[in-house]
Amino acid sequence: MTAVRRSPVAAWTLYSAIGVVGTLAIVTIACGGKKPARDDAAPPPSQTAAADAAPSVAGDTDALALPHSVHDDLGGAFAHILRDQPRVLGVGELHLRTDKAGPTVSALARFTGEAMPKLGTRVSDLVIETWLVDPACKIGGAATQRVESAMKRPESTKSEIGALVGVIKQNGIKAHVMRLTCDDLAAVAPPAGVDAERLLDVVTRELDRVTRSAVRYRDEHAEPRPLIVVFGGALHNDLYPFESTKQWSYARSVDQATNGRFVEVDLYLPELIEGQALYEAEDWYPLVAKAPPGKVLLVERAPHSWLAILPRS
Repeated sequence: MTAVRRSPVAAWTLYSAIGVVGTLAIVTIACGGKKPARDDAAPPPSQTAAADAAPSVAGDTDALALPHSVHDDLGGAFAHILRDQPRVLGVGELHLRTDKAGPTVSALARFTGEAMPKLGTRVSDLVIETWLVDPACKIGGAATQRVESAMKRPESTKSEIGALVGVIKQNGIKAHVMRLTCDDLAAVAPPAGVDAERLLDVVTRELDRVTRSAVRYRDEHAEPRPLIVVFGGALHNDLYPFESTKQWSYARSVDQATNGRFVEVDLYLPELIEGQALYEAEDWYPLVAKAPPGKVLLVERAPHSWLAILPRS
């Protein structure tokens, strides 16, 4: 863990072991790996119990020191998170890969089917960690194909993103994607292969720009819906990043733009974090094995930083 905190290269090695995301003409970029608190983070709040939640599970003493509760599904978990009164909700996932054995139900599918029904009427804008290929960019298709090949995202991702877009439309939510120029694509995916750090730089820049723009526009127009959601990978939404990866988080910038009302939520599938040193070293990790079957275990890691441990497939 010390190497991860100090070295971007070591950090990227761990993150890429979990993977980033790619789809067909729309490319979704998301990075695995997560830390519950930055080196200078404030201590977590004292333990509290959710009024509408089941009793906390028994487990390791350090893990039990973190506020946590059990919910029937992600909808119930997000209803509890909304008590933080977020202006922007940065949702990160660990995603499936074709080169790794994993669960059959993705975090994205659970978010669309369970959380969005609870959030839908509250959300004005949803920023998806994707870009559209500009037809005028002659290298766009080839560059995108190189990214897709590197990402190893399951074919089912395309239909899952389509389902999320459908829910967005049904609820009258404004969808946003990233704008990558031809120069961006040339830098990110040259013929020699994908440049991981440039990819992270571009995604961070765009998520920050798009999200702050949405906040500014809605504030200026007195939008009655209070919530903007960003959905992507569990790296760029870090409110408490490691020193080695803080350059790839939009969270602190957006938190300032919202006067401290940014809330991060990570969606972790147990099958994707077990056996991963990055997660096994965390104080919340013993709760993974103790989570009740078929339930969502919600952990408050630090102020405005939540972790939802999803049910096993």
